Amino acid sequence: MIPLILIGATVLGGCLVFGYNSFVVGFFLMVAGALGLITFMGTRGTVLRPGEREAVIEERHYIGKHDDHQHYRS
Repeated sequence: MIPLILIGATVLGGCLVFGYNSFVVGFFLMVAGALGLITFMGTRGTVLRPGEREAVIEERHYIGKHDDHQHYRS
């Protein structure tokens, strides 16, 4: 409901400034639609993906005889 009121206010404001004309109404509807599309595409989805709100700690395991930190005293 709020986006429709905002689009209506945009068109009404454009008509008050530039005069009521079908070109002005169409132009401001097009601008409001493009701005709404850009805003919609820029928002994050409501479905949370793993790791979006919490810190993911990576755990590494090394396998083999190259574990040099155990033999640092020769």
